[in-house]
Amino acid sequence: MRKIIYSMPDQIFDAITLIPDTSLKKRGFNKVLICGMGGSGISGEILKAIYPALQIISNKDYSIPEYIGRDTLSILVSYSGNTEETLNNYRILSKRKTGIAVISSNGKLLKKKSELKIKIPGGLPPRGAIGYLFTPLPFILYKFHLINTEPEQKLISLARFLKKRRNAIEKKAKILSKKLLNRLPIIYSNSQTFLPVARRWQCQLNENSKVLAHVNIIPEMNHNEIVGLGKPEALNSKISLIFINDPKAHPRNRTRVKILKETIKNKFSNIIDIEPEGKNSLHRLFWTIMLGDFISYYVAIKTNIDPMPVKRIDYLKNRLSRIQ
Repeated sequence: MRKIIYSMPDQIFDAITLIPDTSLKKRGFNKVLICGMGGSGISGEILKAIYPALQIISNKDYSIPEYIGRDTLSILVSYSGNTEETLNNYRILSKRKTGIAVISSNGKLLKKKSELKIKIPGGLPPRGAIGYLFTPLPFILYKFHLINTEPEQKLISLARFLKKRRNAIEKKAKILSKKLLNRLPIIYSNSQTFLPVARRWQCQLNENSKVLAHVNIIPEMNHNEIVGLGKPEALNSKISLIFINDPKAHPRNRTRVKILKETIKNKFSNIIDIEPEGKNSLHRLFWTIMLGDFISYYVAIKTNIDPMPVKRIDYLKNRLSRIQ
């Protein structure tokens, strides 16, 4: 798993070369639906954070919202190509005659009819293929005329940035992972932009470290969760609070974080602040994603956990495959 995480910038470089040299007619789409689960689906949430001016809907269910129709570009992302929720999404969307683009390494989805199909390399756990799963998405937006700027240079810049920083990111992750050993991580984002990153941290801690983790966003948690935070008190010594601090967050949210810390300062001894690095949002988002991925890996290693297998997910899928 360490090599897989380390390869994130290499995946981005490679994925750029896999984009078909295809020109598509302008269809007048006014929204984008991204269907994908787990490690495949998180790429759509990141895309939404990077392009806030577009109406991008992330779908993580068997069903499709009723308002989705011909005016929608649907992007179906499944690393295996056999994710049953995503395949069901395809059946619905093809009947509604939306635009359809597909990202997959293999399986049934890759054989389906679509206006744009991007085949990526297989052989990785989906959560370890984020470079391959995310990189095609901005290109799809560009090819369908939903953004005006060709994204290749921005993605090359991102890959170079991560390649230059990955050793330092890994070193930082090793240190921070010690603060999460045998603890329940509670992760707060202070902006909508970084909420997908907080969720990515949660999922990586779930799958790699095999631990439960909780995520919420400021200011929403200030209107409910803040009251319960710290109770029952018997749990407090086993909790690590993590604040992911977007430098571009609303100033009132940064003030809210400061006051929140004052409120709970005597409740928790283990509070971690993450200050994302990079010259733009795309760099900062992926710097923080890579940091969280490495943290989840080192939490696993330091607690004698193999980060690769996800036996409960495999068991669930196996049982479902035998039930029609």
